[in-house]
Amino acid sequence: MNNSFFLTRALLISLSFLLVTSCASLQKDVMASTADEESSGDIATLAQVIVPIDKNGSQKDIDKARSMIRLLEQRDIKDTSFETRLLAWSGRLYLLEGKRQEATRALKRAKSLASGETAVSILESRLETNAETRLAILDIYRTLSDIPAVIEIERARALEELRRYQEAVAAYDTAFAHLPNYYRETYGPSRNRSWEMRSLSSNHTSSTDSIAEKAEISLQDAITLIQDETDLFTFITGSSPWSPDRLYKDLNNRGIIPKDAVGTVRPSDAMTRAHVAWLLWQLNAAYRSQPALTSRYSDRMRTLANPKSPITDVPHGSRWFDSVMGCVEREIMNLPDGRNFQPNGKVSGVNFLVMIKALLR
Repeated sequence: MNNSFFLTRALLISLSFLLVTSCASLQKDVMASTADEESSGDIATLAQVIVPIDKNGSQKDIDKARSMIRLLEQRDIKDTSFETRLLAWSGRLYLLEGKRQEATRALKRAKSLASGETAVSILESRLETNAETRLAILDIYRTLSDIPAVIEIERARALEELRRYQEAVAAYDTAFAHLPNYYRETYGPSRNRSWEMRSLSSNHTSSTDSIAEKAEISLQDAITLIQDETDLFTFITGSSPWSPDRLYKDLNNRGIIPKDAVGTVRPSDAMTRAHVAWLLWQLNAAYRSQPALTSRYSDRMRTLANPKSPITDVPHGSRWFDSVMGCVEREIMNLPDGRNFQPNGKVSGVNFLVMIKALLR
């Protein structure tokens, strides 16, 4: 009886001890988990601040990110993964600050802690100046990364630099589907630019590339793109290479070169949307041997009792009317706001490239 009592009591004490120990262990696990979640959240917040700087970050944005990093460093969190990622993001910010040596030191320290972290892989690739080498580095890390979509963003940027635009678009689209929206907001314009640039012919020249990247093009740029990327001039040149001067003079004699209030547009002059509409529509009519296209819409208007242009800022009677109407109706050019053509607006190289491809449809 007494033995049974003492055995029961000993068992209860043992169970109580195990329960207390388990509770203490569970509490530590919960605290560790909470701390890990908190530190991961801090890194995610930091990423949300640093990533958009790639697009159009100001000095204020950079200073804000650096202040966040300093505050996190002061917390002195003893977690290898956290320390590694913080170092890698700090190095990435150093690059944006133009401090390459500091970025290199941050990479070295981060790799000594945990070289396999995705943020470390990205920093290493960004420190590589050669796009081919950078892509090779990223291709290795892509299969090992815990966040492959972030690696895919970096691959897309390298592919874009290498002018492999179709592959860049695919990489961006793959990444965007698995990342927070701020990645799309930051790199979406680059993705869209690659989408437009994909229309470059497979044997495009370096001059075509450089013109396509321009924010606004000259008449000579426009002529060069048409000559390099289409066969629209073959009815003039017979597929023979013509000098820019010779081609300009011939086009001018045919009335294809636009004229405005100042006079005939010169090769070095910047092209407005009105100039582009004239050039493309007059060229279209000559290429198709359909001269009536050049006055099609004015001729229609003359049959109306009260002729009025459907395009607010290009009135009937304007020198640009037929060309603008033709380009808009054929969807070669658009109305940016749905009502106005914005004839004085500038035209980028890549947009002009899209227009001449549309002309050939």
